[in-house]
Amino acid sequence: MYFVIVTIVALAAGYAIGVLRTQRAAISAQAQLKAEQQHAEEAMRKQAQALRAEFKAMSVEMMRTQSDSLRQQHLHTLEELLKPLGHDIEDFRTQFVKGHASLDGYIKALVEQTNSLGREAEDLAKALKGNNKLQGNWGEAVLNNLLSASGLTEGRDFTLQSHQPDGRGSVAIPDVVVHLPGQRNVIIDSKVSLKAFTDYVAADDAAQQEALLKEHVRSVRQHVKELAAKDYGRIVPDSIGYVLMFIPGEAAYVSAVTAAPNLPTEAYQQHVILINPTNLLMALQLAYNLWQSELQSRSVNEIYTSAEKLYKKFSTFAQNFVKIGKSIDQLHRTYDDAQRQLTTGRGNIVSQLEGWKEKGLNPSASMPDGLTFDEE
Repeated sequence: MYFVIVTIVALAAGYAIGVLRTQRAAISAQAQLKAEQQHAEEAMRKQAQALRAEFKAMSVEMMRTQSDSLRQQHLHTLEELLKPLGHDIEDFRTQFVKGHASLDGYIKALVEQTNSLGREAEDLAKALKGNNKLQGNWGEAVLNNLLSASGLTEGRDFTLQSHQPDGRGSVAIPDVVVHLPGQRNVIIDSKVSLKAFTDYVAADDAAQQEALLKEHVRSVRQHVKELAAKDYGRIVPDSIGYVLMFIPGEAAYVSAVTAAPNLPTEAYQQHVILINPTNLLMALQLAYNLWQSELQSRSVNEIYTSAEKLYKKFSTFAQNFVKIGKSIDQLHRTYDDAQRQLTTGRGNIVSQLEGWKEKGLNPSASMPDGLTFDEE
C-alpha cells in the first residue's frame, strides 16, 4: 500500500514537473517568438525607411532629370516660337527707322507747306482787302473747286454763268445753276463781300474788332437783301425757290452766325439759304449721289424696256418656230403618203412601171438603187 502511494505521488510530481517544464518552454518560445517578431518588425521598419529614402532619392533624381528635359524642351519650343517674333521685331525696327525718317521728311514738308499757306493766306487777305471784285473772283474760285471735288460734271450736272432772261428786258447771270434729277435747279451765289471780316481779323483793338464784326454781319444782311431782290427763284426755270448764298470762308460764316444767331432764319424768310464750304460740299455731293441713283434707275428702266422688247420679239419667234414645226410635221405626213403611193401596197406606181419592163418596155433609164418597193 505504501508503495502504491509513493508511486502515485512520484507520478504526480513527475507530471507536475513536466507541466512546469512545458509551460517554461512555451513561455520561453513565446518570448523568443516575440523577440524575433520585434526584430523582424524592426528590420522591416528599417528596410521600409531605406526603401522610402531610396525611392525619395530616385524620385528627386527622376524629377530633376525630367525637369531638366522639360526645361530644355520648353526652351527649345520657346526659342522656336520667339524666333519669328524676333524677326518680326527686327523688321518692325527697320521699318520704324525708315518710317521715322520718312515722317521727319513729311513733317518738314508739312511745316514748309503750312508756312507757305500762311504766307499765301496773308497775301490773299491783303489782296482781298478793299477789293470787292477780287473777293468775288476768289469766292467763285473756291466754289469751282468745291464743284470739282463733288464729282459733278459741268454742262451736264451744273452750268456756270448762265444767262437767264428776267422777263423784264434784262438778263440775270447767277454764278452756278446745279441741275437735279426731276428737272429741278438750285442757284448758288458767291459774291458776298468779306472786306469787313478781313478788317476784323486784322484788327488788334477789341472795340475795333467788335465794330468790324457788326459791320461784317451788316454786310452779309445787305447781300441777302440784294440777292433776294434779284428773284433768281422766279427767273431760273424749275428752281427750288431758294438761292444758296455761299460764304467762301468757314471763319467768316461762323463769325457772322455766332454774332447774329437769327441771321440764317432772316435769310431763309427771304428765300435765301446761308451756306459755308463744308455744308455746300455736302449738298453738292448729295446732288451727285442723286444723279448716280437717277442714272442707275434709268439703267434699270432701260434694261427692263430692252427685256420687254426682247421677250416680245422672242414670243413672235416662238410662234413662228411652232408654225415651222407644224409645217414640218405636215410635210412628213404628206411625204409618207406620197411614198406609200409610190412604193408600197398593191398597184404602187413603181411596181407598175417595173411590170411594164416585163411586158417588153426597154427604158433608157433605171430606178435608183436606194428605191425599194413592194412587188405585186
